[in-house]
Amino acid sequence: MDAGTDSQLAETTSDGNKEKFQLTENETFQVESNKRSRLKVATVCILCFFNLTYYMDRFGIAGILTAIQCDLGATDSQAGLLQTAFIIPYVIFSPVVGYLGDRYSRRLILILGIFFWSCATLTASFMPELWSFIVVRSLTGVGEACFSSLAPAIISDLYASNVRSKYLAVYYFAIPVGSGLGYIIFAEVATAADDWRWGLRVTPVFGFITVVLILLFLQDPPRGQSEGSRMKTTSWMNDLKYFATHGSYIWISIATTAGAFIAGAFGAWGPKYITLGLVTQEEQQSEDISDLLGRVSLVFGFITVVTGLMGVIFGSLMGTKLRGKYPTIDPEICGFGVLASVPLIFAMTILARGPEAPTYITFFFGQWFLNLNWALATDMLMYTIVPTRRSSAKALQILLNHVLGDAGSPYIIGLLSDAFKPLVDSGYSTKYLASPSSFLRNGTLPIEEQDCDLSPIDVTTAERDFTALQYALFIALFIQVLGAFAFIATSWTIIDDKAEVDRAAAINPIKNDRSV
Repeated sequence: MDAGTDSQLAETTSDGNKEKFQLTENETFQVESNKRSRLKVATVCILCFFNLTYYMDRFGIAGILTAIQCDLGATDSQAGLLQTAFIIPYVIFSPVVGYLGDRYSRRLILILGIFFWSCATLTASFMPELWSFIVVRSLTGVGEACFSSLAPAIISDLYASNVRSKYLAVYYFAIPVGSGLGYIIFAEVATAADDWRWGLRVTPVFGFITVVLILLFLQDPPRGQSEGSRMKTTSWMNDLKYFATHGSYIWISIATTAGAFIAGAFGAWGPKYITLGLVTQEEQQSEDISDLLGRVSLVFGFITVVTGLMGVIFGSLMGTKLRGKYPTIDPEICGFGVLASVPLIFAMTILARGPEAPTYITFFFGQWFLNLNWALATDMLMYTIVPTRRSSAKALQILLNHVLGDAGSPYIIGLLSDAFKPLVDSGYSTKYLASPSSFLRNGTLPIEEQDCDLSPIDVTTAERDFTALQYALFIALFIQVLGAFAFIATSWTIIDDKAEVDRAAAINPIKNDRSV
């Protein structure tokens, strides 16, 4: 073989080895990329799982509320306080968590917060007195502060654009689905265990499982990774000034707070309100009241789950499909959806005194329209706020949502209901006042162990309490109208605010790095 042939063979062998090495490198990168993709999906699944658990616990209380009132002797306003008391620790910890979440390990904050939440939830179920029960339950606000402001920001740093919208939609499925499952599971477990306290012991188990999953699988991406940007953090005061002058942030916060108010009000009082309406009907007076309440909670929970899934899916799909052609479509879907739900939910409050079918049908479609905004509202917040301020932005927004929305509304509605009772009809019987839930309980404790008298049902008192609660819920509908207009107002500012975020990301790009 001559020298030329040897040289050609050597070149071919060299090229072949080079090609082989190049293929191996690509295959290695592909394996690593697939692994990162799986971890990203696992992260979203873990966050969704705990969001589902949290809302199961939050609204599951409504499924056993009358049993709690009966056992602990709570009035309507005190019962509403069960859904409101957590706001005090939340107010204290939420801004701190938002600040830390934009600067330090979000994974560690989640582990500590969810573990504390699980311990507080479990401990509360053993409290023997009303006020000790309320105080310990309120400590769940610490865990809420650690989770709710960080989870959407993590998802937003993992994914961008339409992919982010889809995963945020999955994340927000957990709110209506978890709420509905909470009504059902808490009531069923309490009935099966013959004690309402066992209903509260389901979700702590899921909380501890979440902590283990976070330790093993959760990925905490760099801030701004999904936009290809790594921006420097700014001072807390600069962040606050940014939020105070950010048009879209202000309007979205007002709108979501109004939506949270209506969700909290009907989520806490809906099952009891419908049951009161049924008690006033002659054909329902022969039915055992605990069976009636259990049936209402089951249907209420089912409607909440189904309409939550449908609303979030339809809202997210419409936003994703139309956003390219109509850049203001997201706030318009939210605004007109909330506005369309007002007459339907109003009709439900009127029809609740009559046959069940019209009540549930109007409530079904009212909830469907109301749930169109869950994923879109957070998506709008994420793409109009720069990455390094998202955790703080979400923390402050949820703080407003809770203080003025879903945490405050159950107590406010309960307080108004108690205030309206003497005004509805002074001729109503006052026998029921000595035992606020005497004709309404879940039936989870033997009658002889309670002060509750289930027989006979005081229909006159039921009529009075139904009307008083109805007047209180009417006020919530006015708040809902304000929320609809706030969403529509967001369309005036959202294009400019999104363009500002895009410009900021372009100025601070991530350098080419295959590991990102």
